[in-house]
Amino acid sequence: MSRRFWPASAIVVAIPALFWAPVPAFAAPDVPKKAPAGADVFGHDKVWQFQLTLTADEYQAMQPAQGGFGFPGGGFPGGPMPPPKVEPKPGEPKRETHRSAFNVEFPLAVAALTADGRTIEKVGLRYKGNSTYLSTSRNLKRSLKVDLDKHSDAARFHGLKALNLHCGVMDPTKTREALAYSIYRTAGVPAPRTAFAEVTLSVPGKYDKELVGMYTLVEGVDKNFLKQHYKTDKGLLMKPERVRGLDYLGEDWARYKDNYQPKRDATKDETKRVIDFTKLVNQGADAEFNKEIANYLDVGAFLKYMAVTAIISNLDSFFTLGHNYCLYLHPETNKFHFVPWDVDLALGNFAFLGTADQQMDLSLTKPYGGPSRLADRLMANKAFADRYQQILREVVPVCFDKDKLLKEIAVIEKTVKPLIEKETKAVAARKENAGGFGPPGGFGPPGGMGFGAPPPDLNKFVEKRAESIAAQLAGKSKGYTPNGFGFGPPGGMPPGGFQRPLPGDVLPPNVQNTLQMTEQQKKDLSELQNKVNAELDKILTPDQRAQLKRLRESPGGMGWFGPPMPPRP
Repeated sequence: MSRRFWPASAIVVAIPALFWAPVPAFAAPDVPKKAPAGADVFGHDKVWQFQLTLTADEYQAMQPAQGGFGFPGGGFPGGPMPPPKVEPKPGEPKRETHRSAFNVEFPLAVAALTADGRTIEKVGLRYKGNSTYLSTSRNLKRSLKVDLDKHSDAARFHGLKALNLHCGVMDPTKTREALAYSIYRTAGVPAPRTAFAEVTLSVPGKYDKELVGMYTLVEGVDKNFLKQHYKTDKGLLMKPERVRGLDYLGEDWARYKDNYQPKRDATKDETKRVIDFTKLVNQGADAEFNKEIANYLDVGAFLKYMAVTAIISNLDSFFTLGHNYCLYLHPETNKFHFVPWDVDLALGNFAFLGTADQQMDLSLTKPYGGPSRLADRLMANKAFADRYQQILREVVPVCFDKDKLLKEIAVIEKTVKPLIEKETKAVAARKENAGGFGPPGGFGPPGGMGFGAPPPDLNKFVEKRAESIAAQLAGKSKGYTPNGFGFGPPGGMPPGGFQRPLPGDVLPPNVQNTLQMTEQQKKDLSELQNKVNAELDKILTPDQRAQLKRLRESPGGMGWFGPPMPPRP
């Protein structure tokens, strides 16, 4: 496949459709079926040009009050408390914000977007990301979310309502997202499509069509995505954060909202389904779990999702830190489905849980450290474990054919190489620190933290990973299983991870694991914890309860630093 660039003039000539127009609600019977939204947007050789224009006031307003973890100016975490909420100026309406898993508040600004030679005068624009944002908060280039229809219901880009622009700061190659998502899709796992983009920024008195840099354009998991893959968007879509192993948080749905983050108000039946599902996974007896799990979960789809996650060594995922995935409750089958998200740390790029060599030899049967309740219980059932091995043997030849992947990598690298070169010059001209995992920057403050060596290039990863997979499927190797889970020093962590006790905890999970508590003991402890929480609510004032909630959700939970630990009932 040859590389193609799409300047505005060429796009207008080659593609005459009016992409900013609303999609007709109905079509005549003899009209061919309309292609899905974004059908011509994505591909490894597609590069789009996006110009963002903001007033000086809007640009200032979209900057978070603090960069992350309460550290003024952003960057590496400094204090345990989350940054204060962005407050409007006197007489100004409250600005909509989005809170990240690291408790950074991203205000939504009004901007103009120009692409394809056309301009949408008003779109919603904000920053996005968790550790990604911390690594870039001092720089001009940060991950962006563009809500095209925020101020006009008809606004679209080739049928898309939103643009997710990922900066790739954690990946020196800037190619991992495109390849990892492609491998998921090839295996038959619903996953976002990708392309690439160059973004320029104009702010009067500050920037004049300044090249911000190259981004990976990632399809959103939205209504269009759900219709395409599940034939309906009427189900409940959630994007859990701070949830490791589908935590059961009690019978009160209010406890689930902040962690499971439903994209709309859930119905009574949906809330019950989520609660019952998490309760089955965490507290159901083995016989009950084995009998009922297939009524709640599309087990085959989940095992395929798990298999590909293992194949591509996607350690920063549901199985390890309990984030970077979406959960969809299908309205017709009443079953849950998993969708991968944020895969830039896949393909040997998660140094916190092992060296590059260890990640290239990751176990296919236990591709995570510590407990992952749902996966552990499925693998304890021989029928499910055998089905998982069968799925591995089915998908590996399809999605991880070495020769095909090396050709795919060559196409991606040919596309991004000139874009990276242009960005490097722009960054140097601005005298910015590049940030990120690996050279030239580092995770956290300028200069990096020194965790491990840079990740392997993709060709090396594919070569070595293919060898490891073949050896494991032949029964000659068990592969590498990370020691523990969560962030920590190279070489792994103790079983259960370094979890700090949350304020008000009776016994934190790592202590429960050390004591080897039985499921009944954990159930009794959960009931005791609920009683303690109830008594604390009686003692504390409303302001104190709110402060305690912030403390429980504040960063610094796992390992040396990491996402906030999930609140427990």
